[in-house]
Amino acid sequence: MADLAQNAERFIKNHADLAVIGSGDPGHFTEFREITGYRGLLFSDPPLTVFSALGFSKGLKGFMSVGSLFKAAAALKQGHRQGRIQGSTLQLGGAVVVGVSGEIRYYYSSRKAGAHPSVGELLMAVKG
Repeated sequence: MADLAQNAERFIKNHADLAVIGSGDPGHFTEFREITGYRGLLFSDPPLTVFSALGFSKGLKGFMSVGSLFKAAAALKQGHRQGRIQGSTLQLGGAVVVGVSGEIRYYYSSRKAGAHPSVGELLMAVKG
């Protein structure tokens, strides 16, 4: 998430709106923004309707890997810290780039905690 916050201007320059959908209560938005630095569109989906519609994984398996632990350690070393757990703790996320006519230009579903596409991949999809 910090990568998106740090690169938000690059998306704006490409006429793309960033939107983050979390599973926590909207009352946690302020804390989320403080921790991540993300200032863009932010939505809450506690019943996980959008996550389910997009086919994003949920379950303990995605959190039980050595790779996830290494990614968490690397993020901590870079100064990123985990805030209070909000929403569904077992819900994995992903990224979707949707074109102006509604077509899905890019789809990524995380299979492990901490796995996400690079900002470069997302920008390439935005640019077409």
